[in-house]
Amino acid sequence: MITIISGTNRPDSFTEKFARIYFQMMEAKIADVKLLTLKNLPIEILSTDVYEKGKKPEAILKIQQEYFIPAEKFVFIFPEYNGSFPGILKLMMDVLDPKIAFSGKKAGLIGISTGRGGNLRGLDHLASVLHNMNVTVFPLMLPISKVQFEFDEEHQLKESALTPTMKHLEGILAF
Repeated sequence: MITIISGTNRPDSFTEKFARIYFQMMEAKIADVKLLTLKNLPIEILSTDVYEKGKKPEAILKIQQEYFIPAEKFVFIFPEYNGSFPGILKLMMDVLDPKIAFSGKKAGLIGISTGRGGNLRGLDHLASVLHNMNVTVFPLMLPISKVQFEFDEEHQLKESALTPTMKHLEGILAF
């Protein structure tokens, strides 16, 4: 199974729009794919109980069980926040058990930016965090710059973003 993670909890974000398109493209290739949007994270993620062994809230355990434990690969699609990746994404990763949620798995990264950098620093930051959790990161990290101009009138990706996105997707499937 592949889990695609829309790495922000901001409503109506370009990240989520992009992640939904990527999910549809992936779903056309394989049946076993899920999309996790962080805007749906339970409020319990803020509880100090998330760090207590045996006291982790049921809502967090459910997310771990549904989206992380069965996944062999992840695709993190995330925006640039202050030159890195969103804190909510890091928080979500921190409350999960790294040994069963991440260790030994693979991940692809797509950085989203309304600027010209495509979140290059955030891609490197997240890759470093994932390496620390024993996740093998797909070497083709995809920066999407000026994402606001990459959608057509039907809210689909324009060719300028579609071609590299398809290359990334095909690479993740072969990875």
